[in-house]
Amino acid sequence: MKRLIEHSARKLSNGGAFVASTLLVVLVVLILVEIVLRSFFNASTMRADEYSGYLYLALVCFGFGYTFMRDGHIRITFLTSKVSSKTSSLIDIFAGIATLGVLCFTFYRTLLMSFDSYHTQVVSEGVSATPLYIPQMVLPLGLLLFIVAVISYIVARIGGAHHDR
Repeated sequence: MKRLIEHSARKLSNGGAFVASTLLVVLVVLILVEIVLRSFFNASTMRADEYSGYLYLALVCFGFGYTFMRDGHIRITFLTSKVSSKTSSLIDIFAGIATLGVLCFTFYRTLLMSFDSYHTQVVSEGVSATPLYIPQMVLPLGLLLFIVAVISYIVARIGGAHHDR
């Protein structure tokens, strides 16, 4: 069961990283198109600024789980470096559970926000009038990837796995 959770978390986080990488390429292309249009044709997409913000939000959110799985998030080790491996694992489990609580609450609230935007048909103030639930949905999706990664981390620590980050 532990291996299944870890394998699934890795697959999902790698998928999120792939999506984030693809979105980064799309973002760069969008900005380059805007630069070329403005510089050489005195024209604009009129949407590049708005959509680059959406793309940036999405690529960051889809990278949460991958970054966590690769030990990329900031971690303060002043306490865990001074205690035994078993105590360090217990601290990691507690921190993981606390993190999971915050993430689950945030996931729930961002999901509610997205559904509310969908039901009330809120659109952006830009020229595109983009339905805001579309870019807002990346928040709960990215948080879900992060939650799966944290669950995998907790399960690994409960199973006795510990490594220095």
